[in-house]
Amino acid sequence: MGVQIQTEVTTSCRYACVFCVHPVLTRKIETMNMPLFKKIVDDAATIPLVEKLTLTGLGETLQDRFLVERIKYARKVLPRGVTIDLYTAGGLLRPKLTDQLIAAGLDVVYISLNATSREKRLAIMGVDDFDQVVEHAKYALAASQGTQMRVIVKSVADKGLMEVGEHEEFNEAWGGDWQKGGASYLHLCGNWGGRLNIPMLIKPTKACHRALSQVMILVDGRVSICCFDGNGEHILGDMNTQSLREMYSSEVAVNFRQMHADGRRQEIPMCRDCTSI
Repeated sequence: MGVQIQTEVTTSCRYACVFCVHPVLTRKIETMNMPLFKKIVDDAATIPLVEKLTLTGLGETLQDRFLVERIKYARKVLPRGVTIDLYTAGGLLRPKLTDQLIAAGLDVVYISLNATSREKRLAIMGVDDFDQVVEHAKYALAASQGTQMRVIVKSVADKGLMEVGEHEEFNEAWGGDWQKGGASYLHLCGNWGGRLNIPMLIKPTKACHRALSQVMILVDGRVSICCFDGNGEHILGDMNTQSLREMYSSEVAVNFRQMHADGRRQEIPMCRDCTSI
């Protein structure tokens, strides 16, 4: 199993999605400094297990003023086999920026459209920009043809957010399932480790793939147990004072992964109450 380095480049976001904990974020709004980011990438480049660098945390990635510079640096330093991706709500994905992301070496951009209509997106995300995002996504799909960058358009598919018939409509609008050559990606919401009132349909007992294969680095350099730990309540290390190897092999990080591997996630309050299985 490879390792994903997820780096939160900014905590700034203008959206207020009903399925996200950002509206109740208690951490301050800030952007990761470039020296820290370069240190993370330099460390990751020395670890063969690293297979993905994700430039997204609890913020709108495209609000990061250093984004293109970060991608260029990561693409220069990381082995070509390491995937660089990011998630965005799409409102800022103008044609010029799309072209810059392609030229910088981005491999995948996930656009969170989350609706099949203007009214539904506004109700779910709190911003009235459905038409613009659809236009931006279509440009990105066309511009990325024949390049290394793939465009995937996402939507939450939970009942109440997407109703019967809308799943098919969304898939058809974006060329079918992303795993079958299209660009459509439907997924369920997470409950952010029990922080949101989303029912747990299945009681989690097995080890979580995030716990075993993800390193979640917050905007200030601290390493959280998971991307669902929105306020950084459970910290495994600090990239300001440790290398990736030191953090990953530390007693607290090893113990956390071992508890999942041993089937003891119920002993970790946040993991016990999490919808991620």
